[in-house]
Amino acid sequence: QGCSYQVLKYNYFLPVFFFFLLSKALRTEFCAFVLFWYYWYCFIGLHFVIKINDLYEFIYRQRYKLAGAFLLFVMVFKLSGSSIVNYHQQIQPHSDDNRFHPLLGIARMIRTDEWATSSMYILSQEKGENPFAYFSNKLRGTTTDMFTLISAPVKDIVMVGKPFEIMFLLLGNDRGFSFYWYFKLIVLMLSSFEMCLLLTNQKKKISLCGMLMITFSSAVQWWYSTSSIDALIWGQVILLLINKFMTTESKKIKALCGFGEIIAITSYIFVLYPAWQVSFAYIFLAIFIWMMIKNFQNGYKIKKYDIAVIGITCICVVGLLVHWFMLSGDTISAIMGTDYPGERQETGGGASILYAYFYNLFFAIKDGSPNPCEASSMLSFYPLPIFLGFLFLLQNRKDKKHWKFFVPTLAISLFLTIWCKWGFPEILAKCTLMSMTTASRATIPLGTLQIYMLIYWMSTFSKESQWISKKMTYALPILWIAYMSYQGIATCVVPEYYGYAKQIVATLAFGSVILGIFHFKNETIKNMTLYGIMGISLLTGLTVNPVIRTTDIIYQKPICETFAQIRAQEPEALWLGDDTGIYINNYMVANGIRTINSTNVYPNLELYELLLGEKATSQKPIYNRYHHLNISLIDGETQVELLAPDNIMIWLNYQDLEKIKIDYIIVKNDINERGYEMPFEEIYQEDGLYIFKPIYETNKD
Repeated sequence: QGCSYQVLKYNYFLPVFFFFLLSKALRTEFCAFVLFWYYWYCFIGLHFVIKINDLYEFIYRQRYKLAGAFLLFVMVFKLSGSSIVNYHQQIQPHSDDNRFHPLLGIARMIRTDEWATSSMYILSQEKGENPFAYFSNKLRGTTTDMFTLISAPVKDIVMVGKPFEIMFLLLGNDRGFSFYWYFKLIVLMLSSFEMCLLLTNQKKKISLCGMLMITFSSAVQWWYSTSSIDALIWGQVILLLINKFMTTESKKIKALCGFGEIIAITSYIFVLYPAWQVSFAYIFLAIFIWMMIKNFQNGYKIKKYDIAVIGITCICVVGLLVHWFMLSGDTISAIMGTDYPGERQETGGGASILYAYFYNLFFAIKDGSPNPCEASSMLSFYPLPIFLGFLFLLQNRKDKKHWKFFVPTLAISLFLTIWCKWGFPEILAKCTLMSMTTASRATIPLGTLQIYMLIYWMSTFSKESQWISKKMTYALPILWIAYMSYQGIATCVVPEYYGYAKQIVATLAFGSVILGIFHFKNETIKNMTLYGIMGISLLTGLTVNPVIRTTDIIYQKPICETFAQIRAQEPEALWLGDDTGIYINNYMVANGIRTINSTNVYPNLELYELLLGEKATSQKPIYNRYHHLNISLIDGETQVELLAPDNIMIWLNYQDLEKIKIDYIIVKNDINERGYEMPFEEIYQEDGLYIFKPIYETNKD
């Protein structure tokens, strides 16, 4: 009962400070490990000395301070959830170090979009003569917009719309990476919790359940590192700030809400992934309609001060967007003109992961799925919330109170269901902007809306609510369990992974929860059901991402010293990776190396025109897209081949190296043994990696 901020101050900040000082003498990993278990045992021990309700009420009241304390902890010890330690197997694996391995969990090789691409772009910005430039020449080896598509930190006012990356500018890569990774998690958890509190009318236990369902859904955790999931975060923040603006009388808070909206709206826009921006916008529209009706019915009246704040907010957002467009107009035009994604026009239909939450339960626990990212969904219990919403409205039709929530959410649920399962005519797809998204991507917003509907139903369902007969509370769950289990098996995109044992476990786990939902009037069953959903949520997503320390894997390998030496002497030197794949190519970029065949977030048209000459126009559909660029030197004609939708190979005649002015080549074997007429000077060789400098005829003495 004596819980206060003193508990946090003395039991949290002093140990962190003490072990931070001690980490100068001892291994930092050891200090972080000791602190982790210290706090864990403190938390467990508090259950025996403080009343449970008081303990969790304290956590609830101090949630923002606790979140800040957690953020301080991970930044002090340079922790993150990235899988970049996978580079240990790609770059000189015999140079081992504890820092090159996860402290907890498993580094996910499948998450190449994170550890081998986006993280490399972000970390590259600190390196070079002009750190954090808006336009950098390291990626693609030519001038590249580092903000619009890449979400890398830049020194510009537009960073207002990228708050997760802001600490790279202030604290450098190690602590900036920690902030980037875990501040996003904190904002996701807090915004989801506050959204659930809003939907449930401040019912904390149900809101906690909803927050865990959203945060630790398989789709969120497997796609967590991409900026695309930011659409979920910032959409929630936008709605929460609007609601706060309408329910407070404080002018100061209204002004702060306006400032927050500038950040949230621009952040949502700067996600720049229409596949989720458009479909998420529809579910937030449904919640927005409910929120507007509720607040106006509760007496909100717009005042002159409100209009002024709204006007200033809109002017600031428009000003930021105009400034951004002036900087990135050419980049946007280049993307819109590509064959993919610029020319993509979808009509929907054929989504196969609406019921994937059944087998998503095992993705974090046991490897084996070929691509858990694409096979992931929200922990939505789809389509049960739709059924419960319809049934609730029918049985409580005289009570119009909840119509304003269920009517818009049910309408958007049916809209997205039709899109995901069967699709729209082309004209309707264009008019609704759904042509910019795919059916599989739209399942994530649809699943999120189902979670909102389920927790709203849980919070409004009471002993006084009209409900089905006692017999039906057993018959209907059995039918639903059978139907959803069958759909989980029938639509499984990884049938070889989802075997009989997993099917039985998933059916029992979800079946128990569904049975509990139909007996929600019983307080004991209600609590057990909520705890069951929380447990499933944590099993599904808590351990997806590992815990690692520092970015040393990128900068402490033996070859990195040579990178730094050459970069210091020849900062504008242009490099090429010969048969090295995206891993090594992008690794060079992270070390500040200008790499012509790093991932092309948009095509380097000048390169292809230079190499292909008259053939450049006819082969434009191959290279005119986002692509990972592989180059293999040959003694033959230079050609371009599309290996996969986002993977291109240039079979490059070695004599064309001079044409594109390559200064250094990194390769996995001795290039001089190939018998080329051009000589190559060996600069470096260690643990399976070579660096050569081509000696061109024009440079010979």
